[in-house]
Amino acid sequence: MIQPDDIRRKAGNLYPSFLQTWLSDGDSFFPRVIPADRTPSADDMATAIKEVEQLRQGSKEALGYGYTVVWREVNSRKMGRNRFPERILFETQADYLRFVGKQQEFAAFSAAVLHLRTQAPALENWIDANAQRLIDACAQVEGLLQVVAFFREHPRPDRFARELPIPVDTKFIERHQGLLQEWLDILLPPTAIRADEAQFELRYGLRYVEPHLYVRLLDPCLKNELGFPCSELSLPLHTLARLEVRDVAAFVVENKVNLLTLPLLPRCIGFGALGRAVTLLRHVPWLASRNLFYWGDLDVEGFEILSSLRALHPGTHSFMMSEEAIERWQHLGTRGTGRKTDVPAHLTDSERTAFLRCRDHELRIEQERLPQPDVIAGIRSLLANHTLFSNSLKI
Repeated sequence: MIQPDDIRRKAGNLYPSFLQTWLSDGDSFFPRVIPADRTPSADDMATAIKEVEQLRQGSKEALGYGYTVVWREVNSRKMGRNRFPERILFETQADYLRFVGKQQEFAAFSAAVLHLRTQAPALENWIDANAQRLIDACAQVEGLLQVVAFFREHPRPDRFARELPIPVDTKFIERHQGLLQEWLDILLPPTAIRADEAQFELRYGLRYVEPHLYVRLLDPCLKNELGFPCSELSLPLHTLARLEVRDVAAFVVENKVNLLTLPLLPRCIGFGALGRAVTLLRHVPWLASRNLFYWGDLDVEGFEILSSLRALHPGTHSFMMSEEAIERWQHLGTRGTGRKTDVPAHLTDSERTAFLRCRDHELRIEQERLPQPDVIAGIRSLLANHTLFSNSLKI
């Protein structure tokens, strides 16, 4: 026969269904019958009577709340005349919530739902699909709505989140970015959202602690044109994006020292030590129509970075990253990471062959291991074979 602990477990399992029913049509969830084995689990009278009494002691009849037992009188040769449960049910919402210990939680949840339905009715579908998440966030609902209200009144504010004049603590937005993004995507007009940006600050027009990109001006003339006092510098991403740079080609070099040892090149600018952050270059609009040259390590990761850069800038050229390069410098190789990843989508045939060789043989040839005379020779070959550069260029 079912016992109070079993009923408590079953009642707890009903809680998500109760919330969904309450959200859609109020109190129709009750009365709610609990399916149960109502037959005594033992044939002896003493055990059967004990089970029945334990069931009664845990019920509303004894406690004043909780489940109700509808009894029926049974007169049998084996058990004699005794009462046994015919049905077990929760008659009211109050009985149920007190029994499962959810009174305070549900009170906070229902108040939060009412508040959202009043202040942000467009979130109705979100509420229906995210009852537990709303329960977890009940204490923050007022602050979340204050943030939403500010963004609705001041779209793309171009300020740090901690600067916004909202009566929440300075880290509130940072702590609740995931939920805020879902709400803002629903409540803000499309013009206030950069839908192609996953980063919260970029998506909604906030300032943020930007990455700095290491830059080297490979042509001394560019230093004068841009008004910089030096040719090697680190720039915040937005500053780099706003430079007025004309008629240049860009070299992206993985190792910082390799960038610093590149020869001077006319109308060229270099970026170094980006790793997988090369995708940040998509925020530099003046690079969109320029020639890009990438030189990275001859390993799985180097070709993945090349592919990701070419996905953003389809005209990206690689150099010293071919099958021929592996043949030439294989003796400088070390053991790679052993990752058995798929071939990146944006590689040339020669690059793809080189990638497979690095992956299948766990090979890594770091670019800083290449002898400087070989590097100079590789760049000289690049200059000779690319129409961007003058045939008279010497290095």
